[in-house]
Amino acid sequence: MKIGINTAIYESQVQAGATQLECLKTLVTRFYVSAVEVRGEFFKPETRSAELLAISQLCEEQHWDLYYSVPEELFSSDGYNASLVTNLELATKYHIKSLKYSFGVQPTLQAHDLEALTQLLATTSIQVTIENQPNANGDLATFESDVAWVKSQKLTLGYTFDSGNWYWIDQQPEPAFAALKSAITVFHLKDIKDQTTVMLGQGATDWHSLLGQLSPEIPVFLEYNIAAADLSGQIDLVKQALS
Repeated sequence: MKIGINTAIYESQVQAGATQLECLKTLVTRFYVSAVEVRGEFFKPETRSAELLAISQLCEEQHWDLYYSVPEELFSSDGYNASLVTNLELATKYHIKSLKYSFGVQPTLQAHDLEALTQLLATTSIQVTIENQPNANGDLATFESDVAWVKSQKLTLGYTFDSGNWYWIDQQPEPAFAALKSAITVFHLKDIKDQTTVMLGQGATDWHSLLGQLSPEIPVFLEYNIAAADLSGQIDLVKQALS
């Protein structure tokens, strides 16, 4: 099973001025990961292209799969996000394997828009996933309906299950996992206590059990702020749970 890191683990360093590239370089030869997920909101617009190119090259050298978290919703009430086209072009250019969007709200798609979206997804090798949100759109019943809608429309969208986002809307990840397990293609791992992210094993999430139920091809990304001194231990906990 693949263990990855989302650059949310470097939130403190990025807020202090570090780039995602600088942070990712600290992984080299020190930690075992097979994938990295960068965050769109952590890039500066004026340097994003150059930084993404360098990150892409680093990933190629280290044999890491590159994922990209888009800080936008894929759907609104009247259609799908036009940025999907440009972000798929971005992904192709920089050898990004997967794009993640928040779902948004279930749209009313005209037949030509549905056909265009279906064709767009069908003709790319890049995986596009939707994620449960930490707001009313991510309510379990609502999101189950959204996932069912995606399936009924035969859209080739994956699903990034975020184990932490349920807590922000006063729900729990375990029943959500049971309900949505068959749709999961990427797993974002967090442990939460009193609606605050904590280190694995310090919160209320039965994360060890959840990981044990995942199919081996599903990548697991650590996605919470982690001090440099704690990173090795957090990765080791995930490796042990998946072994």
